[in-house]
Amino acid sequence: MRFGSSRSQLYDAQKVAQAQWDEVTQWWQDSTRHEHEEKVWQPFDEGATKTLRAIDQLTSLFHEVRVQCEFNNE
Repeated sequence: MRFGSSRSQLYDAQKVAQAQWDEVTQWWQDSTRHEHEEKVWQPFDEGATKTLRAIDQLTSLFHEVRVQCEFNNE
């Protein structure tokens, strides 16, 4: 199982969203923005980061499984 392209897509999407959020926060300074940041942006960003870490762990685990299960001709 390969996770590279999915991880890359999620990582890219998170970076694009972060750049856009940073741009918006320069001019959006009311209480609604702070509420949106707390209830929507932060959970999304944290969830994406946790998902990327989980994908990295799964990638490592699957690599180790492949290495351990390979047929050795020696």
